[in-house]
Amino acid sequence: MTDHVVSLQAVNNQLSLEKYMQKKLIALAVAGLVSGGAFAQSNVTISGGIFMGYDSNKTSGGTATGGFGTVNRVTDHSSNLNINGSEDLGGGMKAVFQIDTRFGLDAPGGTWAGGNSHVGLSGNWGRVIAGKQDLHYNELAGGLGAMRVRSLQSLLGHGIMSEVNGVAITPRTRSNNVVMYNSPNMSGFAVQVAGSTAAFAAAEGGQAADGSKGSAWNLTAKYANGPINAGYSYWQNNEEGGNGATAATAASDQRSNRIWGRYTLPMGLALGLGWDSSKYDSDVTANTNWVKRNAWQATGQYTMGANAFYLQYAKAGNTSGAGAADSGSGAKAWMLGYDYALSKRTNVGISYTEVKNDSTSGTYDFFASATPTAGVGNKSAQWHLGMSHSF
Repeated sequence: MTDHVVSLQAVNNQLSLEKYMQKKLIALAVAGLVSGGAFAQSNVTISGGIFMGYDSNKTSGGTATGGFGTVNRVTDHSSNLNINGSEDLGGGMKAVFQIDTRFGLDAPGGTWAGGNSHVGLSGNWGRVIAGKQDLHYNELAGGLGAMRVRSLQSLLGHGIMSEVNGVAITPRTRSNNVVMYNSPNMSGFAVQVAGSTAAFAAAEGGQAADGSKGSAWNLTAKYANGPINAGYSYWQNNEEGGNGATAATAASDQRSNRIWGRYTLPMGLALGLGWDSSKYDSDVTANTNWVKRNAWQATGQYTMGANAFYLQYAKAGNTSGAGAADSGSGAKAWMLGYDYALSKRTNVGISYTEVKNDSTSGTYDFFASATPTAGVGNKSAQWHLGMSHSF
């Protein structure tokens, strides 16, 4: 009997403690709401995506003969963790921020805020932010579509469509030191204007000898409404420190125009076409010799329930302005893929991607390739078996 009384008292004590804690929590919550402090007005969310796969990469032909074999690897394809926040400032205006961290599940590493990270203000007039941002090079993948289970090398819009025979147009990663304006969405139409004081460099140049002279800017106009997705993007880079300051074509003066359109038919078939015309200053000291090339890309995607099938083709034409190196300086690339949605957030898939350089002067490569595959006449091929999960 005594044991039962003790047990009953313990239960009553536990219930009393739980009621006390509940009252304390309710009181704290009410106090937070009544105070009207910044914490009560803040909204922070965590999201992201994981992209992992097994890749088999092979380079053959041309200058690769006898020098390259097959490389098999487990690879993270730019998984990311986003922390987004906003604070209501009143009058329809908000303070906003994003911390986009890219990490690798396959090996130690990663860079805190290495992705699209910024702080700024937004309202019914649009949004102004400052930080680092993907500009221009990523627009074809966004407008023409990409696989849900992506290999970075399968992104042809990031690859040969964003090169001029081996020279990258834009940093082909986040542009640094960016201020950007995004207009509100107007029945599917939106405009983006961005400027950078030093897109390729971690920091601007010094005051001495006009070390900070130079800038980049980007204008993008998009329309996405119903079955139609179309847009135009312009990129311009003026070398940091003035022409010839870096003595490298990779960060030289650049100009680029690209346009794209995609239409989705009622039966689930989406067809797209993109075009890019880019040039860079190859005479890094005098700004007198521009090397130019035109390229185009065609895409098809068929979605049937949880299944999606992809086919993409891209061709870069010969350059002009490079003299003898103009002949046979183009390349072709194509991608065939399939993925399956296990849920709204989880997908599995397989793809094959190939880049083939012309035999005389072509030196194109995969985007973000971890193996050295560029070379005259080379053929680079990749099989990718992967999985993606968003949260």
